Amino acid sequence: MHLLDGHVNNRAVSQVVAALLVIAVTVAAAVLLYVFAIGVIGNLSSGVGQQVKDQITIVSYNFPIGGPLKITVKDVGSSSVDLSTADFFINGVSANPGPGCKLTLTIGGSCTTTLSPSGGYGGLLSGYLYPVKIVTADGAIFSYSVTYGGGA
Repeated sequence: MHLLDGHVNNRAVSQVVAALLVIAVTVAAAVLLYVFAIGVIGNLSSGVGQQVKDQITIVSYNFPIGGPLKITVKDVGSSSVDLSTADFFINGVSANPGPGCKLTLTIGGSCTTTLSPSGGYGGLLSGYLYPVKIVTADGAIFSYSVTYGGGA
């Protein structure tokens, strides 16, 4: 307020001060985002690296109508994969594996086994894709799709 000319200045903060405040708030938000991101990355990289090392793939399958599903699994990762206690599923239903893959796969090793869903094949339709999941004891989950009535 200027007393001499008798009117009040309505601007509360100059444009320069306002720009400096916006920059300060932006820098503070960037620092908080950086700290949060480093914390998340640190949590993700500690203690859960096993799933990155364990890598298996189905190299071939044959799933005739009436079953069972015959699969050949290969270890393509950088560590051995223990399938001796693994759980197998076809279309979300527990599948009973044959004796072929109840072992520890070494790097580059493969095995062949048959899988029969515990609920039978009644709900499966010929020509449709169904998920096959292998869950190892250390929590690694491998998911694939197979065609009922198909394969090589």
